Amino acid sequence: MLHRSALRIKRHAVTPLAMTATPTPMMAQFFALKDKAGDCLLFYRMGDFFEMFFEDARRAAQILDIALTTRGEHGGEPVPMCGVPVHSAEAYLARLIRAGCRVAIAEQTETPAEAKKRGGSKALVARDIVRFVTAGTLTEEALLEPRCANLLVVMCQVRDAYGVAACDVSTGRMELEQCAPDQLAATLARLGASEIVIPDEINGEELPVAFQEAIVSPAGGFDSARAEERLRQIHGVSTLDAFGEFSRAMLAAAGGLIAYLDHAGRGTLPLLLPPVARSDDEHLLMDEATRASLEILSSQAGTRKGSLVESIDRCVTGGGARQLAEDLGAPSRDHTAIGQRLEAVAWLHDDAVLREDLREVLRAMPDIGRALGRVAAGRGSPRDLGQLRDGLSEARRLGDFLAAQDRVPELIARQSAGTD
Repeated sequence: MLHRSALRIKRHAVTPLAMTATPTPMMAQFFALKDKAGDCLLFYRMGDFFEMFFEDARRAAQILDIALTTRGEHGGEPVPMCGVPVHSAEAYLARLIRAGCRVAIAEQTETPAEAKKRGGSKALVARDIVRFVTAGTLTEEALLEPRCANLLVVMCQVRDAYGVAACDVSTGRMELEQCAPDQLAATLARLGASEIVIPDEINGEELPVAFQEAIVSPAGGFDSARAEERLRQIHGVSTLDAFGEFSRAMLAAAGGLIAYLDHAGRGTLPLLLPPVARSDDEHLLMDEATRASLEILSSQAGTRKGSLVESIDRCVTGGGARQLAEDLGAPSRDHTAIGQRLEAVAWLHDDAVLREDLREVLRAMPDIGRALGRVAAGRGSPRDLGQLRDGLSEARRLGDFLAAQDRVPELIARQSAGTD
């Protein structure tokens, strides 16, 4: 079971009566599912509503500002209950996630007719948790900021080094890196994780303050050899050599990431792109205090408004805005890469007509990366399929536009490769 760090463990509290009173069949099913859910709020599907009971109901009702009612009795006391409509559950999930909650979704796994056939007229419809919704595993458009990456970061220690796996589950992008103990805080500050996962064998008190809200995952998932094998299986390759060189610490962190995503998706993994090895000397290291003072991605008030990125972001696509924020937050130390960026900027700066024509082409591009992520995770909609169709069409249009130019900077040519 996954739970909060030992520094701030939040045990799930149903009620003492749950342990002493004889529950009804429905309450017995709820308690069994709640035990699986751990410290997550349990969305228990009943018809067209997700219901919450006991302490979950009290907490959710306060956060969501919805009515707290009761349903029957348990142990001689009324059972607190609140609920949200299934058709608008995403809006409520967004508010709960922003409030720091994690939610387990328990769906009906059979129809009432199937339950009746199985166990007679009084048979209870079977339910099971189909997904854990956490801050770092979001894919739904309504739950994500279109101009900000949403990173799940998994960290572990192997000997004297820390392995870090960062994944934006909404697009499948995965990066692995290794850092020294004295660089861990700066690495975490650069990533700006929405959720952090660490193995349960780590002493959280020895880690930077940011790890005090980390989720603890079983250490067995952080096995580097098993992680390497799993990555080969996921990407259908016999070796990871083509993806880069990965240390044992990197692979151990990747193993913890895959194990956590496997748990959150109840055996269904989201889209995971081939891992990219990131060197700790590629970027300028800045601690959290320096970043806060410079207000690169967020202002002193903790919001995007008033920050450097908010002031200069003129991107016409969500993916472009996320890339800009990543580049600003991790200043490159590679002279070649810096030169290529400056060449691309000068090319667009010096030709206003070209620049505006290119922006016009890009405006028609949907967020194909996140649409693909939802489809691959089994949460896609007809709208997502339409975005994939339109995105592929517009990618070809973009490729044709660039191919018609006399001279295209190396950086832009490389990034647009494969669009024709």
